[in-house]
Parts: sequence; C-alpha cells; structure tokens
Amino acid sequence: MRRAVTLALLSSCGLAVPALAQQSDATDGLGSVSTENSFGRDRNVGVLERRRPDYTPEPIHVGTLELMPRIAIGAGYDDNLYAQPDNRIGDAYLRIRPRFSLVRPSPNLKLSLDGELDLLRHAERASENSTQYALNAGAIYTISNSDTLGLTLRRGRFSQERVSPDSPTQADRPIRFTRSGGTATYTHVFNRLRVRGVIDVENRNYADSETPDGTPIDQDFRDHTTYTGTAIGEYALSPSISLFVAGSANKRDYRERTGPVAARDSTGFDLAAGASFELGRKARGSLRLGYLHQDYRPVEYEDVSGFLVRGELAYFLTPLVTITGTIDRGIRETGVNGATGYLATNMTLRADYELLRNLIISAGGELEKRDFNNIDRRDDRWNWRGSASWLVSKRMALRLDLQRRTQSSWGATAGRAFSDNRVSVGVTFSGL
Repeated sequence: MRRAVTLALLSSCGLAVPALAQQSDATDGLGSVSTENSFGRDRNVGVLERRRPDYTPEPIHVGTLELMPRIAIGAGYDDNLYAQPDNRIGDAYLRIRPRFSLVRPSPNLKLSLDGELDLLRHAERASENSTQYALNAGAIYTISNSDTLGLTLRRGRFSQERVSPDSPTQADRPIRFTRSGGTATYTHVFNRLRVRGVIDVENRNYADSETPDGTPIDQDFRDHTTYTGTAIGEYALSPSISLFVAGSANKRDYRERTGPVAARDSTGFDLAAGASFELGRKARGSLRLGYLHQDYRPVEYEDVSGFLVRGELAYFLTPLVTITGTIDRGIRETGVNGATGYLATNMTLRADYELLRNLIISAGGELEKRDFNNIDRRDDRWNWRGSASWLVSKRMALRLDLQRRTQSSWGATAGRAFSDNRVSVGVTFSGL
C-alpha cells in the first residue's frame, strides 16, 4: 500500500521525468500506463510499465543518496515551423536535454530532487530557439501505516509552441513564461476506505513580445495564480472495484489591470463520482462523471458550466500489446483575446507493441475539442503520433518519432487552420 500511495503521489505531482515541451519528440521518455490504481490492483502489466532488468538504468549511490544522470540528444525536422495555413516554412533542429534525479530513499521520509534543461536550436530560424528548464523538489513523510504526507515544490521556464491557439501569430518569437508552485497531499487509509486531500498553488508569468517591426505585444493579461483544493473519498467494494466521490474548488487570481483586457478573476468548483476497477486480467481503468462550473467576476464575461468526465482504460489485448484510451473534459485558461477560457474535451487512443523485449513500437491519436467562452470560436485539434524505442543497453536507448498535428476552427472569430509534420531521431544515455 505504501508503494502505491507513494508512486501515485509522485505521478500526480510531476516528480517523474520533467516534461518541458508540449510537442512530441524523439528525446521524450517512454511514459507509462500507471499500475498504481486504487488499493493496489496491479495484476496486469502494460507494455510500457513492464520491468526489464537487463535494460533498466541503475542509479549511482553517493552515500545514502541515489543519483541518476541522463542526457537525451536528438535531431529532427518540422515542415511548418510557424503553424501557418499557407507559405509553410520548415527547418531542422537539434535538441539536447540533460536530466538528473537525486533521491534519498527512506521508509519514513523520502526526499527527492530532479531537474531538466532543454536546449532547442534551429538550423536557420534562430528566433525559434529556446532554453527551457524545470526543477522539482519533493518529500514524502510516512506518518504511520495509514497516513502519508507529501510536499512538492516546482519551478520552470518554458516556451509556448507556435501551434498553440494561445500563441500570437504575429509575434517575432515564441512566448516565454515561468511556472512555479507547490502541492501538499495528505492520504489516510483505513481498512477499505481511503481519503485524500490536496492543496495546490500555481503561478504563471508571461513575458511580453513584439512584432517583427517592433510593435509591443502585451502578455501581462495572462499572468495569474491558481489556488485549488481537492478532496477524494474512496471505498473498495472488493479487490477488483472501488467507488469514490471527489470535489474540488479553485480560485484563479489575475493581475489587476487598467488596460483594455479586464482581469479574468474567477472561482469555480467541480463535483463528481465514479469507480476504479480491474476487469479480470484484460482491462484496468477508472471513470469519473460529474458537474463543473466557473464563475467569472467581471460582468462582461460569461460563466462556464457543463458536464465533467474523466476516465482511463487500459486493455491488455495480449501480454505484448496494450491499448490505452483516455477522456478528460474540463475548463482551461487561454491567451486568446476576448475569451475568458474554454471548455476542453480531450480523447486519446494509443497502442503499444513489444515487438522484441527491447524494441517497443507505439502509435496513437488525440482529439482535443475547444469551445471558447465569451467569443464565437470552436477548434478541433488532431495529434497523430508513431514512435519506436530500442533499448540497446542499461545505459543507452534509441528512439524514432513521427508526429502530425492539424487544427480546424469555426465561428465568427475563428482561429487559423493548419497542419504540421515533424520527424525526429534521438539517443538517451543514462547513468555512468
């Protein structure tokens, strides 16, 4: 049970390998379908989570600490760098991502620190270069067999992709922003009942940009701090199924402004009920259904409410093939002028095939539907991806990644339509 709570906490708080970029790339990690469902239901093992001792990097022991250094080096080509419907401009790029994780293992107090630097350099378009970083620190205190307290702190600097609807098309360089925050999680387990409370704070600060002719592009209206409190109660009916109720409340506090865009302060909540389950040795998943609402303080902004759904299903077709589907519907913030946010529905489907014990092939697609609030605009965004990962040894892995992204938009204030293709290869070295 302790292992399940610990790994679930690490996953939810982002203490695994930091993910700096939104785009797919050959320097990305393999990822996994979590086995840490409620109350340890882990009879099934997915392709990406299967243990491979002959190809698993071993940490370096420094006294009581465990150090795992990594570096991913990749090269690729993007055929529509600015995500434009016409006059496509492509460019090759080089990407270097050194990473590290430092862990102090302990049955009572586990401490961790991890970070990543992401250097992206283009062959011809130097304006699209970026230097990103992410740093996370965490502590997990096991108070007793029934109680666990987790704390995390995070800080990072990122660049927004050109394909993002929130990215100004006229900007002479990608929008930069910083993200910092912290999370506290308390978990209590009593027999078949588990109760968890989470408090999260996140601040985002966006840097201004300008057009090629020097006209300023204000981005201060996007700066905000989000406070979120969540409570979940879960009861295991049997080793294979549990029922839960969940609720959260949030406050989104924007910087006070006197400019043309009013501060989009809001408060919101969501309430849901659902189940997590294991269907024999063929499937494992969870489903949450409920209601969500976001109330905006400025009178000129419309409130957002609707049906909430979140779920994941991993289907184990064979021991060598895992098919995973997810769905998530929620309210997101945006950088589109005039919009207070949007109601996003994300649906994904992915298949992972273990062709050889050290060769994994993956393919999948994602559809994101965005219904913007306060303006007449609806977007459909498709993301198709295929990859192959060859684990050469404990210290080296090779990767090939293919990605195609498209966007369609409708309404009186519709956004741009585009397609973008990317291909990349990379190698990752781990340990010493």
